[in-house]
Formats: sequence, C-alpha cells, structure tokens
Amino acid sequence: MICALQDDVARVLAGAVVVLPAVTYANVGELAVDVLVATLRPRPLGPLESNNVLPAVGNDAFDDTAGPGTLSTALELYSVEGRPLIFLQQRAPAMAGRQAAYAAELVGWLREAGVATLVVLTGLDAQLRRDQQLDSSPFRYLASSDDLRAQCASLAGVQEFEPSIRDEELELHHSLPPWPLVKESSAQGLPCVVLGCFAAEGDNAAEGLQLSAHALELLRAMGGEAGSAALQARGLALRTPRSWAGLYGRSYPAEIF
Repeated sequence: MICALQDDVARVLAGAVVVLPAVTYANVGELAVDVLVATLRPRPLGPLESNNVLPAVGNDAFDDTAGPGTLSTALELYSVEGRPLIFLQQRAPAMAGRQAAYAAELVGWLREAGVATLVVLTGLDAQLRRDQQLDSSPFRYLASSDDLRAQCASLAGVQEFEPSIRDEELELHHSLPPWPLVKESSAQGLPCVVLGCFAAEGDNAAEGLQLSAHALELLRAMGGEAGSAALQARGLALRTPRSWAGLYGRSYPAEIF
C-alpha cells in the first residue's frame, strides 16, 4: 500500500487539490508537473512508497527547492505553503500488470486522507486521433461532475473529450494510463479532472509547458485557496527545472543542414 514517510502528510492532504501525472505517452504529464513545481516552488513533503510502482532514483530534479545532492525518487509530494494545493510527481511507471492495483491503491489513499479533487495531467497518443480531432486543439479535458465540467469549459483552447471516443478508449485501453485512475476515481467517489494533450514521441517540452499553463488556468477557475495559489503565479513566467538541460540531448548547429 501507499506509504508516506512523513507524519504530517495526511494533515496537509485533507481538503486539498492534488495534481499528478499519468505516466504514459510522451511523458507530457510528468513534464507539466515539473514545470508547475519549478514555477510555484512548493515545499517538498518527501517521498511516497508503493509496491506497485517501479523504483527510480535521480539527483537534483529541482535544484532550487533543496540543497545540492538531493535525491529524487519514483513518487514525491510537494505542498504550496499555506494553500491546499499538492503536487505528486511520479517518475516511474506502475509495474507490468499492476496499473489497476496502483490506481486503486493511490485513489483509496487520497480519498481516505480527505483530498477534495484529483487533477490528472496526461499525454494522449496523437496517432489515435479520429478525423474530428485532427483539425482542432490537441488539448482535451474529462471531468467527473457538472461543476468541474463548467470550470474546464472556461479554458481557452481546451475541448471536452468526445463522449463516444471516451467510451471507446475506456473499453479498449482500460488498462493503460490515465484510464485506471479515471475508473477508480469514479468508483471511489473522488472528484477528478483529466487534462490531456495529443502528442507524438520526441521533444515534448513544448507540450509540457502548454499543459502546465492550462493546468494553472484550471486551478484558477476552480477557485478557493488552491485557486488563489495559482493566481499568485499569473505574473510569473513558466519555469523549467535545470535538470531539463540534457533531457533531449545537446543542441546542434543549423549549418549541418
């Protein structure tokens, strides 16, 4: 089961909006959460442990939130100081065949802690777009309630995930992220929003930045204390962590072409 390594984590989660990625196509969700953490500079709450998630370790993912030499792990929590806004960064996928178990474990833990709303940021495979999706915005949302749907509808350049295509995705790809989280949130009664971006594998930094911008707009539309934290970032330029420097390799001179 999910294990938090700090005693005050459950207290901070109560009533909070939790933003996390679905570890899936093009890593767009993880990139967007990286941008949000680098921009808002939340306080690290420490790692989580789950037997359903592959281990991962790195160094100085966010070099401005802690001292040099800080290890990063597969699951980490960050809290915006004084606000009910939590970021859960996931840097490794669930083990093969354990997506459903991980989703049930994570949603159950968050619901028990009293989390108010789950916001899932995800990439969507651009190759799976239907005809009606080719000439429209690549950004889609899926909301579990009328209130959340109305807040998402206020986002410029983001469209609702087409119901017929959503139902087909839930049937054909139910075991792939983000759909296990969607299913479990619905089953356990945890309000949930999915913000997704159609993307092709490659340098997806731009999609990560755009998705993070839409996530901030959604938080503002949701209002409350979590929304006020996003409002404070309105005048801030989106930042990427320095660990992105070698993410897609070194730049090359245009003259070679």
